[in-house]
Amino acid sequence: MFRVAGSRSPGRSAPPLCGHRRADRNPGHRREANRCGGVTVASGDVVVADEDGVVIVPAARGAEILADARAKLAQEAAETLDAWETAHRAKVEAALHAGGFTG
Repeated sequence: MFRVAGSRSPGRSAPPLCGHRRADRNPGHRREANRCGGVTVASGDVVVADEDGVVIVPAARGAEILADARAKLAQEAAETLDAWETAHRAKVEAALHAGGFTG
């Protein structure tokens, strides 16, 4: 079992074998993009991971993604718990209805 610094949840497996092993054997390839889990990760990309999953932010879109994340955070901070619950219940009901569930 391992734990990433700052993470509250431990992992239960070893990290996947990506291009890092090949890059370690050939230092000239360290700046090349690698594929890991079907996703291309290039030098300068930001990798964010927690217990819910992993997100790769391409370096070229970093400022755009950060601005969007801050806007979303501000929107969520301004929303009351009652408003969030009402909207969430409506989304769940709509999804159930779309799936043919009634009752």
